[in-house]
Order: sequence, then C-alpha cells, then structure tokens
Amino acid sequence: MYHIFLAVVSIAICYKFGDWRNWSKYYSTILFFILSNVVCILLTYNHTLWLYETKILNHTFCDLFISITVYPSIVMLFIPKFPKKITESITHISFYVAIFTIAEFIGMTLGYFTHITVGIYGFLLYLIIYCSQYYIFITKSHYMPGLLRS
Repeated sequence: MYHIFLAVVSIAICYKFGDWRNWSKYYSTILFFILSNVVCILLTYNHTLWLYETKILNHTFCDLFISITVYPSIVMLFIPKFPKKITESITHISFYVAIFTIAEFIGMTLGYFTHITVGIYGFLLYLIIYCSQYYIFITKSHYMPGLLRS
C-alpha cells in the first residue's frame, strides 16, 4: 500500500504546488515518461533491478501504477520551476534526486520493494535506458530552450 500512499502524496503535492492550469503544455513530456518507463518494463521484464513486494498487486501493475500517477505529478512539478542557470539547475535536479532517494529508502526500510542483483550487464542495460531517456528529455525539451545546447 506504500505505492498508493506515494501516489496520493505526489498528486496532493502537485495539486498544491504544480502547474495544473497548463497541464496541456506538459502532456507530451508526460506521455514520453510513461512510454519510456513502459518500454523499460518490457525490455527488463525477466531481469528487473527491483521488485515490488505487495500481497494485492503484482510487480508490473505497481510499476504501471506509479507511471500513470507519480510521473505526471513529478513532470508538472519539475519542469515549470526548472531554472535557466546551470548551477541552479544542478541544485534543482539534486533536490529531486534527494526526495526520490528518501522515498526509496523509506520504501525499502518498510519492505515494500527489494533491490535485486542482476549483474553488471543488467545494471548497464538500466544505465543505458535511463541515461538516454533523461538525455533526450533534457536536450530535446521545448520547455527549456538553449539550456544545454551551445
């Protein structure tokens, strides 16, 4: 039930601080995040890096549930407040990394998911997938023109 709690909290925070009025501006980015996560789920179905531990829902459903509830909230919180200066953008990204690290630590401590050792090849596959996802997101985003381009 941690996943439902995480979804409710992220939607509530996004409702309070997010850019709900301009949700259509972020629609393509939201779909990109959901689609890239679904592709990652399909590519790594038999070799997952973590496993959600629930008695009611299976791992795949939990992953999809987080994709359609948490990711849109994060996009509507992250993009509108993204700073133009590189030092401020590093701080902005670090803040979100810290928040997700804390949420993951709490989930692991409470036993709601477990990290699985898949070896160096599995780790490299995840690294390639997620780095390419965020590279495309940052460099091709029309919300931050000229941020990382020369």
